[in-house]
Amino acid sequence: MHSREFDTPLATHLAQFTANGRCHNFHAVPWPSVLDAASSEFAHHYRTLLGADLSRIDASFSGSAVDSFFSPHGPLADAQRKTASAFGADATFFGTSGTTTSNQIALESLRFPGAAVLMDCTAHQSLLFAAEAMNVVSTPRAGTIENPCIDIGETARLLAQRAREGRPFDILVLAATGYDGRKLRLDRALPLLVASSPTTALVIDEAWSALHAFVPSLAGCTALAVASRLPVRAPVLVTHSAHKTMAALRQGSYLHVLGSSSDIEKVRLARYRIHTTSPSWPILTSLDLARAHAEQFGATEFARAALLRTKLEALLRKNPKTADMLASPTHDPYYDHDPLVLCLRVGPRSRAIRDWLLSEHHVLVTIAGDHIVVRLHFGVSDNDLDALMKGLSLLGSGFGPPAPGPRTASPRDFEPAIGSHSREYIIPYPPGVPLARPGELWTDRHARALAQERARGAEIYCLAAGGGTRRATGSGSIAIGAVVSPAAEGEPA
Repeated sequence: MHSREFDTPLATHLAQFTANGRCHNFHAVPWPSVLDAASSEFAHHYRTLLGADLSRIDASFSGSAVDSFFSPHGPLADAQRKTASAFGADATFFGTSGTTTSNQIALESLRFPGAAVLMDCTAHQSLLFAAEAMNVVSTPRAGTIENPCIDIGETARLLAQRAREGRPFDILVLAATGYDGRKLRLDRALPLLVASSPTTALVIDEAWSALHAFVPSLAGCTALAVASRLPVRAPVLVTHSAHKTMAALRQGSYLHVLGSSSDIEKVRLARYRIHTTSPSWPILTSLDLARAHAEQFGATEFARAALLRTKLEALLRKNPKTADMLASPTHDPYYDHDPLVLCLRVGPRSRAIRDWLLSEHHVLVTIAGDHIVVRLHFGVSDNDLDALMKGLSLLGSGFGPPAPGPRTASPRDFEPAIGSHSREYIIPYPPGVPLARPGELWTDRHARALAQERARGAEIYCLAAGGGTRRATGSGSIAIGAVVSPAAEGEPA
């Protein structure tokens, strides 16, 4: 029998990529790594369901073959109840389409004609797009164009002012954790914000910190824990991207609810409207396993990962070729940094360096501006650390990707004129946080930030509310157009 060539470019590429062995992943948790750390009994449970026998459960089960996805009453309902109890929620909904969809479901459940939304100025694009049909005002902004954060004091004053005027915001959206490891101090910010407008519903995106609920030193500062201690007179919805910090399959997401039975029912109906009607049962199973794993091993695995972070920082400081990469910590009363994240300053070649580390050293990191982002999750081993340090040491010695040549401007490149208002969202990806929003005044700081993103090779997306393709805007860029006018108050999202 002779071999046969198949024209399958993606499958062929992945086969070649995985043939290089284990990828040293410093981004989100690769769930198979749990098999190396968990007890043999727990690892066997994972292998039985998500290993050799995956094909047996990766089926389009319908009706009551396993349980109803939209109205569960059997094992799925029990798994969701156990997860709600573990996180401290009144109800939890599993999702298999990522936290992007869970964010959309959360906002859909709160939607009504004329709803007023105060939107985090650092919010992920999924939250912005989900809220487009509402009356959206952006939170007051602090920080830089490239690295914005919420001005908590001014946001609290805006909430209080609207409440005094008898037109409180119906929804406040907060992005509590960031792609670069920065996290909102909810234990400080949320009491102030809730006191300013206790009837405002909360949607809190905690995509990057699901595991914190199982770490004693961090559990009391999570969104659900803090909100449950406050006199909130409206529902609180919290989303977690389970695969980022827990042992779940890609696209596994939790949507938690603190609220009444009516609030929970609205979320259930919103999920029915938005979520795929063909959910992935392997992903649903992994969400159940990930919760059980976190309950048993989460605190221990977090502590081990924290030791690896300390070890990596010490290795970087000790090596004169890498010591300068460690970024100085910033001090803000309402923000701190994820204790398992290190941001390493590598300059404007960050994207090229990221690609070089992967192609030459099989090391996967992400980037944020001029930094590479290293996450020491529980799937990281000492062997992974050695591979990363080898690459960074070579980089510090002058090896690495060549410096990018000057970029020739394309006649298709588009950006607003300085002093005009942007007609679109202008979004560098990753991480999918807009550089500007429709109606926002375009300044020279915006222009410099966009030029830096283009120099790094970022994908630039230009979209406006309402959809409809407008025109392409240069290499790796897309524009989707419909013009919106500036809101009377704040920056529209």
